[in-house]
Amino acid sequence: MTPPRIAARRRVGSTLLAGLIIAGGLLACPTAQAQQASWPRQPIRLVVPFAPGGPADALARFIAARLGPELGQTMIVENRAGAGGTLGAAEVAKSSDSHTLLFSSTGALVIIPAITKNVNYNPDRDLVAIGLAVNTPQVVVVAAKSPYASLSALLAAAKAKPGALNFASAGNGTTTQLGAELLKRSAGVSITHIPYRGAAPAIADVIGGTVDMMVADAPAVSAFITDNRLRALAVTSADRVATLPRTPTTGEEGLPDVISGTWYGIMGPAKMPHDVVERINASLNRVLRMPEVDAFIKGQGADPRGGSAQEFASFIRNESLKWGKLAEQAGVRMD
Repeated sequence: MTPPRIAARRRVGSTLLAGLIIAGGLLACPTAQAQQASWPRQPIRLVVPFAPGGPADALARFIAARLGPELGQTMIVENRAGAGGTLGAAEVAKSSDSHTLLFSSTGALVIIPAITKNVNYNPDRDLVAIGLAVNTPQVVVVAAKSPYASLSALLAAAKAKPGALNFASAGNGTTTQLGAELLKRSAGVSITHIPYRGAAPAIADVIGGTVDMMVADAPAVSAFITDNRLRALAVTSADRVATLPRTPTTGEEGLPDVISGTWYGIMGPAKMPHDVVERINASLNRVLRMPEVDAFIKGQGADPRGGSAQEFASFIRNESLKWGKLAEQAGVRMD
């Protein structure tokens, strides 16, 4: 039997050893909470891969102006337009700076990587999803003087004369082309594609009657619908759009599978620490719930979204499958 005095010494020694191990661990390995508390240490850079002054830039700047204070740092918006948003996305993908973020969209994250081999980044490998911010539904529009007063009338004409009608897009491989391709396939009609170099000239030719129709992003055409230069036939969303309350959805027109549009979310470099991702995601969700943010986004014809980083990553994967398959079936190629 061990003498009581020796047993007591052993118990004291074990207690001291356990305490030293715990203390040493705390000193050697900073906890996730400590890492999170040290971030952000400097201004946060938000790369917007679109031109200044457009709808995407306006959304990014409005959100950034409120996200910065939520994170306790200045947020600087930098425009890196070009190549359908891939130039800015590639810049962030190559970064190892956890203070650099990307405000990206459907094109650079889903569509372009599926239809071209010239993208020098892999969204799934080189970027991390942080949060889905905004969804912008599309609108099927024709000129105000067009003979087509409804989507059903337009599709009936397309069925009667396959290939006779045409649709404008902002360019090959854009969401404006793929939205129309989805409509064509779901309705079983043939409508000829007329690609333009940007949404503005495409919309102008629809207004002028040079082109029969377009599946355009709602913010880009809302003003023209309001001043009666364009006629909205349907919105490609599950619910009606706040700025176009009298325009039916594609589901109401008998095409529930025609859900298309452009969404925007925040991404980071792949090596961004998980705790930083979660902190930005939580702040973004708080910003999207602010009444003035909700009102601004809906006033643009869009919808605030939100959700977890994991949900956004899953959403991107599903969108990649959906649009990649459609692009392959329709033979969509970049210019």
